[in-house]
Amino acid sequence: MQYLVFSLHRRPSQSTFTRLYQRTYSSLSGSKRLVNFAKQASIITKDPVWDLVFQLKRERKDEQIHSALESCNIPFLDYVLWKHVVHSPNLNTAISAIEQSQGFGNQLPEGSANARQQTLQLPAWVAFSLLCHKVRTAQDAQDGLLRLTFKHSWTLGSKDRPALLILSTHALAHFDILTPMRKIVEQFLARTIQFPAFHFNALLRGLSGFTRSEEAANLAVSVLEAMSAREVPLWLDTYKSLMRDRFVTLQLTKVLHTKMVHEGVVPTAEHLEAFLRIFSKHGAVQDSQEYLRAIRRYCVEHGLTVPHGPDVHLRGADLTGTTHPANTLYIGSLRHDCASAFHYLHKLLQLDAAHNSRPVTTVPGPSSRHASTKFWSGTKTSVDIFDWTTALISAANDKRTSTSTLVTLFERARERTKQFRPTVVTYTVVLRGLLFRGAFDEALKIWNQLLDSDLLLDRKALTVGVQVLARAGQPQDAFYLLNSFMDAQRTSSHPTSLPNDKHIAPAVHHWINIIVINEFMVSLLRIRRPDVIFQLWDHLEQLYSVLPNEATLNILLKAAVLATKMDNESVRGTFAHLFHTPTAESSSPIDLIMEQLQSEHPPSVVGIWKDRRAGDVARDIFRTIMYGNWKRLLDVKAPASVVHSKNAEATPLYPLVELAKSIAIPFSTRKDRDAQLKVIPADVHSPEKKPYHPYLSIVPTDLTFSTYIQLLGFTGRASEISLTLAWMRALQINPSRNTLSIALVFWAEVSLHGPLFEEWAERRKKGESEYGRLVRWMTEWVGEEAPTESDIQKALRAVAKMRDSSFGRS
Repeated sequence: MQYLVFSLHRRPSQSTFTRLYQRTYSSLSGSKRLVNFAKQASIITKDPVWDLVFQLKRERKDEQIHSALESCNIPFLDYVLWKHVVHSPNLNTAISAIEQSQGFGNQLPEGSANARQQTLQLPAWVAFSLLCHKVRTAQDAQDGLLRLTFKHSWTLGSKDRPALLILSTHALAHFDILTPMRKIVEQFLARTIQFPAFHFNALLRGLSGFTRSEEAANLAVSVLEAMSAREVPLWLDTYKSLMRDRFVTLQLTKVLHTKMVHEGVVPTAEHLEAFLRIFSKHGAVQDSQEYLRAIRRYCVEHGLTVPHGPDVHLRGADLTGTTHPANTLYIGSLRHDCASAFHYLHKLLQLDAAHNSRPVTTVPGPSSRHASTKFWSGTKTSVDIFDWTTALISAANDKRTSTSTLVTLFERARERTKQFRPTVVTYTVVLRGLLFRGAFDEALKIWNQLLDSDLLLDRKALTVGVQVLARAGQPQDAFYLLNSFMDAQRTSSHPTSLPNDKHIAPAVHHWINIIVINEFMVSLLRIRRPDVIFQLWDHLEQLYSVLPNEATLNILLKAAVLATKMDNESVRGTFAHLFHTPTAESSSPIDLIMEQLQSEHPPSVVGIWKDRRAGDVARDIFRTIMYGNWKRLLDVKAPASVVHSKNAEATPLYPLVELAKSIAIPFSTRKDRDAQLKVIPADVHSPEKKPYHPYLSIVPTDLTFSTYIQLLGFTGRASEISLTLAWMRALQINPSRNTLSIALVFWAEVSLHGPLFEEWAERRKKGESEYGRLVRWMTEWVGEEAPTESDIQKALRAVAKMRDSSFGRS
């Protein structure tokens, strides 16, 4: 039986592949944020160049562009000189034309100063036009945009350079390419800004277009600190942009809260709603109470419907107010306190019943009417399914709530109360709770109930549906469901009917983003299918028009660890690595992955990827990201050295490997043996070849490095751990004690001679122990945050558990 919104059917592989290959990102030229910035720049700076940029979106007759050129004091000859660049078919062609012109300028004689200047200095209007109209794909953003921003526009002054950096920020945010942003922010802050209030606020609004991450939040905080130092005001609209759910973190919210209080900014209704929503989402009860009270005061002052307070469920509390969307948000702050959440909901129901039993004119508050508040989406007159769903989150999060209790809570509300008819969000909450408890069969039943209903599926429902199908033993159906939504996304952004007339909700942006793919990959990791994760990584952009982020890389590294471990558990897996021969892949990645997922169980060998060991490929990808995006790491040296190597001998089946080699070598050529040996050893101080894809969307975190260190430990490359820690320090990534402890456990395996020798060495001459040298270097780096003996003991147990045969099983 297929648990899908429609029956599975296969499509011709060639047409599928062709359509997927032709898929591209939505054009940046239509970005509202970019257009809004250009319009605001035109109004605030009074620079007519922006009107010219709008006209250059498409090629016009020369006489039609004359007036715009004259208003900018741009000679018509300059326009003729750069016309072919501005109207190039794509950004790469434009950049090539710029480089060709500049190369020609360098060949001009010294006496031709004007001609040299015209060809060597890229005009601002050309750069602005290219950024506004020619950045259409992620490849444009990762290649041509960066060359234009950092290489070809260096002559722009304080008047134009900030605008160029802001346009670049909007373009990079459109594709979630975060790595270059630190350099952009540093260059922006190093300049004297001609319109500081406008440009600083515009930069922050550009940053808010990125998906929420620690790095993006840190960049925003650095800009905010610079604004405070220069006494540049933060506009109210910018507060609103920074507090968008897609971008804001709890840390950034607290910074904005402090800044608003310090500068005496009076929050608008939208700000109060945003603060309450964010603090509630993170379970910050006290902060949520503060903002619910602030909303009550705001409503009283402005003659709006006053919500109930945060303590109505307590004895002797103020019971004034009425049911309000703010109360729904506040219930969300109790997500980790199931009893309090349902107690609060019960009290709201009691107050509703009492309110409905008497005339409306007796309702306490400044006004007897239900004034509609503009900042709440819609009006609310009683407790409804949204309050119930929010309270249900706390039950789903509480481990003490059994599976049967959670299902019963959901079913009773669904069957007995029309007012509490579940929404797609209610289904999503319950399904997440069941996944959290490992109740996959129950989750599958409720997923089918959702499909049988007439509710529209949104992105979060799709995500949880993919997880349920994969964890319930039907990953092939999950993969097909994912691709069906991708097909619908590609063909139309309007309500779409899938086969069997199952409707899916219209996407404001896209159904499929990297978060959805990451959750599917995590599910594959849980069911021990690293081989499929490797294929998804290889075809990520082609299939889903998304770029990997740091979470995707974390999953990939974990998959490589799991694949290494699974293959080491069997003799067949070990021999496969020795006798593997290259295989030709299917022309269609969808067919290839579908074929992989046909079997209910993983194949006997999962650690071969691109005809190499998966651990080696994953390591190369990580090192490519490090050396490719941060060239200064080439000069970083390891703070400690190994005493002995622990490579192949680290595997439990090492004797069998040696036996297999002795059998295999006589039957192989010298050339084959040399090529095979070159796969594993590599100079840890030299980067790999420059990649085709630089992975600029990935900014590694402490968790990324922790997973990479585990990969090094499990693949016999613990000797590289000290250099890896030095990279973290050079990139100013604060390590957790857990990361440092696990690093020391693996490092001890290659840096200690033995307890007696180490004790003698420490007494004889401080510093001879390579293990001790790394510990001292680590203490200089993090100070009191260095691992304690207790932390090391925990890490020893954690590593032992990872090496256990049950590690990685669902």
